[in-house]
Amino acid sequence: MEKLDRLKTMERKLNQYIDEHGHLLQQNQELQRRVSETEKKNEELTTKIGTLKETVKKIQQSNAKCQMDVKQLSKFFGEHSYSFTENSQKMNETTKLDSDGLLSISTSNPIHKRIATVAPADQVAFYAYLSASTAANLPSKHILVFDHVVLNKGQGYHQDDGIFIVPSHGVYVFAWTVGVQYHGWTPLEIVVNGVVFGSTFVNGGTDDWDFSTGIVVVEIHTGDHVYIRMAETGRELVHSNWGGRTSFSGWKLF
Repeated sequence: MEKLDRLKTMERKLNQYIDEHGHLLQQNQELQRRVSETEKKNEELTTKIGTLKETVKKIQQSNAKCQMDVKQLSKFFGEHSYSFTENSQKMNETTKLDSDGLLSISTSNPIHKRIATVAPADQVAFYAYLSASTAANLPSKHILVFDHVVLNKGQGYHQDDGIFIVPSHGVYVFAWTVGVQYHGWTPLEIVVNGVVFGSTFVNGGTDDWDFSTGIVVVEIHTGDHVYIRMAETGRELVHSNWGGRTSFSGWKLF
């Protein structure tokens, strides 16, 4: 009887051990599953870190390129920009009244490339004229500087050098009128970035004065330079006074 009780006790303990072993096996399997998930997440994180490193590298390279571009732009602006005061001084140096009270403009008036002033698309228009007649026999390629500005919506026209710098892309209309006295003639052309888009010729004849007007419609882009210049060397002066003005105007259609 006593042996039987001992066997039962041992059997009961054995069953407990078996249950505990089964429970430990389940815990071990759960731990293995969690370890596997952790390793998988670790691999994903490693991949993401590698991708982030590549992205950071590309950003750094792009940033370095941007810094180089900024330096080049700063250098460009430093070399090509100049103040309105300097332009006014140059205009004063090159524009004088002669003994007859006529406007004498120097034949050396180089074009300076500048940045266009951005204006609302529907507010671009200008009108300017010569405040007095020019000196006689202006040379070929001489740019007319219309120094008296009546209207300048968008601030595109520059009275210091006679150049209209396009504030915004679009289709524009440009018109110019030129007057000559008797025995004089003036061949003019309108130029966009060095390319001729239109021209006029006026001849005063032997005993009368004459005026001529030209008009063009052209599609141009922001920053383009538009101006009026002598197509050939003229004869006598370009006329402009209260009796008739030599003028330049333009406006944006759309």
